[in-house]
Amino acid sequence: MAVACAAPSSGTAFREPTDCVLDAQPEVIPVPEPIEGELNEAFDFPDSPGWWAPAPIDPEREQYRAALVSRLGGGQGLQPRALMERQRAVHVTLPGDRAREAENIDAILQGRAGTLGTASCLEWRLFQRQAHRFPMIERPTEFGAYVLRGHGRIRVYLSGADRVGGKLRHEVRDQVVADVAQGFAPVAHLHNHPFMFDRKPGDRTWATEDTLQDIAGALSPSLTDVQAYRGMREHFGLQGAWVTNGLDTSRFSAADFDRLSAWP
Repeated sequence: MAVACAAPSSGTAFREPTDCVLDAQPEVIPVPEPIEGELNEAFDFPDSPGWWAPAPIDPEREQYRAALVSRLGGGQGLQPRALMERQRAVHVTLPGDRAREAENIDAILQGRAGTLGTASCLEWRLFQRQAHRFPMIERPTEFGAYVLRGHGRIRVYLSGADRVGGKLRHEVRDQVVADVAQGFAPVAHLHNHPFMFDRKPGDRTWATEDTLQDIAGALSPSLTDVQAYRGMREHFGLQGAWVTNGLDTSRFSAADFDRLSAWP
């Protein structure tokens, strides 16, 4: 599988695709006691094939890819399978139950759950919106988004903050549940796994002495992620889950949630 789109040919001018631009004005969802940099937004815009097509080869995405290739010492290390194998080598050495985080990597690498593919335009635009707030390489952060489709529309509930790790707010989830009751399909929950370089024990990436070599960016969901997916499936019928690093995405069906591992 190709890691990312090839660079534009010499002399080719980039043109922004008109059917894949996140220019809708979002509604801000207020929450009590927001954490640093927290923003919860609701988007509603027309559905079109462009949102589900592979992300465009835009200069910003190519710059991001080039920076990662430079940090990793070549493009091979940016391949989704290579990133998961690298992370697995760290996880299997962790003490106790922490080593179980390798189980979902194995499920993907062995073809038992999920698929890997280039990030879609919708996934890239949501990643890009968070990256404009907090540069992903210099200051890695995570976002989460509920993606719904119905009545010729796409609704996205996007949440992000200045931290690694997400916070699921019932104020956001309640709107998702209300939309499902109105006929919108809860297509997926999307979140990103940022790359984390130059880690130090106790820093904002939650690094410990035994995870310093984990640069992340891998596309396997954590046991905590899968636990959350199962809860969403039970609560409002979540149909799938996606994990992206901005270039590539792993995608899982609701049936995959039972093929993946979660905490009890």
